[in-house]
Amino acid sequence: MSTATAETTINSQESGLSRSDASNGLIKSSCAWAAASTLIPLSGADIAALAAVQANLVINISSLYGEKVEKYAVSGVIATLLGTLLPAYAATYALTAAAKVIPIPGVGSLLSFPALAGSNAAATYAVGKVFVNHYENGGTFASFNPTASKDSLMSEFAAKKAS
Repeated sequence: MSTATAETTINSQESGLSRSDASNGLIKSSCAWAAASTLIPLSGADIAALAAVQANLVINISSLYGEKVEKYAVSGVIATLLGTLLPAYAATYALTAAAKVIPIPGVGSLLSFPALAGSNAAATYAVGKVFVNHYENGGTFASFNPTASKDSLMSEFAAKKAS
């Protein structure tokens, strides 16, 4: 269990927060980190950072629900979920990746930040919500089916993107 998860678990127990509420706090924090990953100036490295943020989120949420999962197992699930979001995400990523090649250092990242930050945060929110809903309905990490979660993932992504 990471330090953040341990602190969230302790804080949720002391304040009477439910696991769902504690998970929402983890999701909110991860969304901020996902948005910040947009500032990485190398195209592709930002997606790797986003996947790492989301993998850490799933590990932390899983821990709150009593599931011990390994990072390598979560990585495969995250890759599948990001692949599911790819059609909705592709246009935004393509435009922002193109902006990052502007030869003036930092300008491309600053131009691409608003659009991609929103998409990264929405994708992270959707992944977190899908896992919280899965665990709240009695699921386990072993029973999670990324393909069966596609509609829920897309719905959460679209709703967060619209807000």
